[in-house]
Amino acid sequence: MNNLSLYQITNSFPILMENEEITEEVKKKIEEELIVLLQQKSQNIIGYTRNIELTIEAMKTEEKRISEQRKTLENKLTRFKEYVKECMERNDITKIETELGTLTIAKNPISVEIENEDKIPKEFKQEIITIKIDKTAIKNHFKETGEIVSGIKLITNNTSLRIK
Repeated sequence: MNNLSLYQITNSFPILMENEEITEEVKKKIEEELIVLLQQKSQNIIGYTRNIELTIEAMKTEEKRISEQRKTLENKLTRFKEYVKECMERNDITKIETELGTLTIAKNPISVEIENEDKIPKEFKQEIITIKIDKTAIKNHFKETGEIVSGIKLITNNTSLRIK
């Protein structure tokens, strides 16, 4: 009986109660054993869940550390390339060929920098409208007035597992 799954344990309760061939005394004893098994299984579930949560947190921390290292290296590479470019431009060198590759200073395509947005003609502006529905405000409105806003469906039967 020790190797029962959580599913088997929880499904045993209704089956046990419906079985009329077993005496109340035997039912009570089996129920107590099932409760002990359920508690043991639940303890394992909590331990397993906490272990995964800690692993996820450690991964997030490591991802952040690696991301910061990557950003540092990217910035270092950008500064180094800018330094090499400045050195080449200072000496009027536009191309250096080596066995590993070629360093070339090339002219970038035209880019536009906005200095004063108000002076730009309307024909070059795009109006972007974003509509965001405030679900929290709808929920608060329902709590305060009991009125259900049209176009929504209230969901009241969701459950969640809390492990403390």
